[in-house]
Amino acid sequence: MSRTPRFDLKLDGPVMLERQWLEPGERLIEWAPVWRLPELDGIAKPPWTSEQVARRVWKVVWLTLAWVLGSVVLLIVLAIIGDGLSGASADGPSGKRKGPNVVLRGGGGDSIMGRLVTPALRCRGVWAFTNRRIAFVEVTGRTYGRFLSGSGEPSDFEGPWPVRTLVEVREGGYEYEGAVDRMRCTRILRRFKPAGVYRRITFADGSGVDLRKRR
Repeated sequence: MSRTPRFDLKLDGPVMLERQWLEPGERLIEWAPVWRLPELDGIAKPPWTSEQVARRVWKVVWLTLAWVLGSVVLLIVLAIIGDGLSGASADGPSGKRKGPNVVLRGGGGDSIMGRLVTPALRCRGVWAFTNRRIAFVEVTGRTYGRFLSGSGEPSDFEGPWPVRTLVEVREGGYEYEGAVDRMRCTRILRRFKPAGVYRRITFADGSGVDLRKRR
């Protein structure tokens, strides 16, 4: 019996959304794959669940073991498995380090976006913006890590892929402000550099979501 194929968030994400997630008449405007908690701007990070802590510890154990053994192969594999520990992504064909795929903006935990930020947002999945809603869809099952995602061919899976909509705000609950230029702060020198163009979705209190413009 063959194993279930791995889901490629970059290649299979839009296909999955259009095939099984969109409602009749709904149109996908933008999407963004994520492998970790999105960048937070003005919102505190949510606490870790016991399951998330266990997975993180297990990744660290694997890293330590690979380092002790001095196995280059294990180091590469662990870098792929432990991609969720990385701070920022290198996305796009240029390979240059840019801003994150998703930025969640808020004025603290009591803002609309702040109340939507939960430990569940550390799951792998796809943020989707349509003509009807802004949502985060968790992709369960086997998925490729960030460093291998987008490098091969789309996955050959039959039927609907198991997903869960963890965050959803319908039209009327937000305003689309269009494309904006974001800046990012470098880690060492703390200098600001262009992060790219994002689609800005804003809630009534000014909090909201910025999705990297891909389409």
